[in-house]
Amino acid sequence: MYHTAWTTKKKSSSSLPSDRIPPANKSSAQANTGKGKGKQKEVPKSAEVRRLEELRDGLKNSQGPARDPHGGCFCLARTHGLSPYTPICRQCGLILCSLNRPYFVCPHCTAQLLADPARNTLIASLEKEIEEKLEKEERDRQQAIQDAREAAGAFPSLSGAVNPLAAPPRQTTQTSLDSHPVNQTHKVLSLNSKTRKIKVESRRTVPAAAASRPPSRSGDAASVNQVADGVPARVPRPPSDVVVPTKPLSSDRPWARLDNYDVVYVPAPKAAAASGAGWGLGEGM
Repeated sequence: MYHTAWTTKKKSSSSLPSDRIPPANKSSAQANTGKGKGKQKEVPKSAEVRRLEELRDGLKNSQGPARDPHGGCFCLARTHGLSPYTPICRQCGLILCSLNRPYFVCPHCTAQLLADPARNTLIASLEKEIEEKLEKEERDRQQAIQDAREAAGAFPSLSGAVNPLAAPPRQTTQTSLDSHPVNQTHKVLSLNSKTRKIKVESRRTVPAAAASRPPSRSGDAASVNQVADGVPARVPRPPSDVVVPTKPLSSDRPWARLDNYDVVYVPAPKAAAASGAGWGLGEGM
């Protein structure tokens, strides 16, 4: 019998090149699988869920009227958004922004912002919102896993009839790299035309680093400042002392400022003055 590069003299050997690949060690994989059954990785929570949980826990753990350790914020919802839970203090009428937590007292008059029935209602509403957020994130995560499997071809869809003669759709290199797990090892068979020997090689595909693209400066600067500060910028309490001018008021300039503030006169631009003069002449004609 004539033997080719794919056949050997041994009867037990197979004629397929794929059979030359040594089988993977399944014992270690099964042992690792058995160890990991008891422990499941906890899915990281989003920033919105963590914010809602922090707000719920603060409402549950708060005992009696307590002041904000940061002093509150007196921006009157001009710098930050209006508080969706306690937009105004019912005692003094102070407009409260989103930095003023509902489980603290009013930063101005120290009145309690929420009564006990309103607190319990808000806690129940937050728990329901957290539950809905977690369910939605879990659905999105499962959908993303399913989309990745379908893109990788692990589970082809059989709902529609596929023409076997039709050309397969082209897949870009970046999409094909993203569909495979990171640092996955692949077995490659190569045939040497001179020696007619089969060579088995293990190759590992490493995707391009996502950090090769320079990030935007404005977004990074804002995120770095926010992480470094920990707390967004707050507007402090206005001074309680009233500034009284010591200089006498002049009858020639009753509108003058007497608080030693340097006022600089800015003349009107010439272009605006000329256009205004021309418009006035045209209107009079």
